Amino acid sequence: MYHGHFKVLSRQERLIMVELGNLASKKLLQHLAYAFRRREIILRSDGKVRYFAISPWMSISGLSVAVLSLIWMAYSSFDYINLSSQIASKNQAIWSAQNSYRQLLDQVAEYSKSIDGITKELNETQTQLLGHFYKENNSVKVANDDKATQQTKGAPIRKWEQDKIILGKQFEVIGQELRRMTGKNNALESHIGNLRGNLETIEAEKAEMVAERAAMGDQLWNLNNRLESARIKEEELSKNIRLQGVTLRNLMVEKGQLEGINNDLRSQVARLEASLEEEQLQHKTQLKIISKRALKNIHRLEKVLNRTGLDAEKLAPLPKNMIMGIGGPFIPYHPDMRDMNEREILESGLDVNLDRFEKLRDVVIKLPLASPIKRGYVSSHYGRRKDPFNGRWAMHRGVDFVAKYKSNVYATAPGKVIAVGRQGKYGRTIDIRHEFGLVTRYAHLHRYRVKVGQKVALGQVIGLLGNSGRSTGPHVHYEIRRHKKFMNPRKFLRATRNVQ
Repeated sequence: MYHGHFKVLSRQERLIMVELGNLASKKLLQHLAYAFRRREIILRSDGKVRYFAISPWMSISGLSVAVLSLIWMAYSSFDYINLSSQIASKNQAIWSAQNSYRQLLDQVAEYSKSIDGITKELNETQTQLLGHFYKENNSVKVANDDKATQQTKGAPIRKWEQDKIILGKQFEVIGQELRRMTGKNNALESHIGNLRGNLETIEAEKAEMVAERAAMGDQLWNLNNRLESARIKEEELSKNIRLQGVTLRNLMVEKGQLEGINNDLRSQVARLEASLEEEQLQHKTQLKIISKRALKNIHRLEKVLNRTGLDAEKLAPLPKNMIMGIGGPFIPYHPDMRDMNEREILESGLDVNLDRFEKLRDVVIKLPLASPIKRGYVSSHYGRRKDPFNGRWAMHRGVDFVAKYKSNVYATAPGKVIAVGRQGKYGRTIDIRHEFGLVTRYAHLHRYRVKVGQKVALGQVIGLLGNSGRSTGPHVHYEIRRHKKFMNPRKFLRATRNVQ
């Protein structure tokens, strides 16, 4: 469809043109995106690698600055060239004006010489005329005086008047010529003044043009310096880019090497993690085994203490952290915390059990659990029995051990000797104080091997078995008291038997 001289596009054609425009815009944007894509500069110094990213905006900005700088330099160069041509034309005009001025000066000098000559001639002529006038005037005066007497001299007077008229005309002509020359001289002087004014104006314009030229020269010099600096920077940047390219290639090689090393390290780490997991599993297994053994030993020691009739909780109180107090902040449980919590629980429980075991062991070691003799037998137990002398029922507060006469008697636990000597029916007796308020007595001895105040160890010989005091034969009467209260020694002797 045509409207006038222009073709009117249909709707479909307009849509096609819009699609083509959009496609061209996309292609242009793609080309711009590829041209100004993101770049990275890698710098390596002192064993450190630094990455500098150059965004598309920075690339576009740098290119824009470079293009604007080139345009400004081109414009400045063109302006400088144009100004130089203007200055050259002004210089030509000044030179022409100076030549005209010199010519005018020459003409003025010639006119001045002519005027001087004419003036000189006029002055000479005037002098002559004045001399002649004065002379003629005197002659006229003399003639007037003698007029009355000399009537015959009329002809010479008329002739003089005619000469006077001629001289007056000559004076007028000379005056006109003098006025003409004076006017011409004034005109020349006025023209010279105008030329001087024009010359001064041209000189001022020349000075302004020279100043502008100097300023433009300075600008051009600065631009040249900036251009040279930019060129140097461009060369340095190109050199750096080349060096960075080499560095990048080296880094890529090193990266490949490092990736190989990293893969090896990963495999090593995987093996170490597997080994660590195995060791942790073994560690947990060992912790469980040790914890079980510790608990078993604790149960054994507690059983030993219970057999003696002593309160294990009083002799070896539980640690404070075993008291059933519960509290603390709420921390949500995570499955990754399972192994850690399990290990920590095992280690914490093991520490508590070992502490408990050590306390119980220290208590058990200090208890009189051993026998006072090595070889022998029990002839009389603790409790009710018939008295060997009168046959009546009586309370026996100890245990009688029969052995060879003068055989060694041993301390049943570590302690301190508090009594050595005869004590009535007990005969020769030794009393030893132990921990926890326990006191052991060894009676009917033959001889002493310790003194009062002496510290004795478990199994140390303290005396010899005898038959002193109220006794029917060689034996040792063994008693255990706690806080002056008699206890059955048999419980202590049998406490360690068959403990599981």
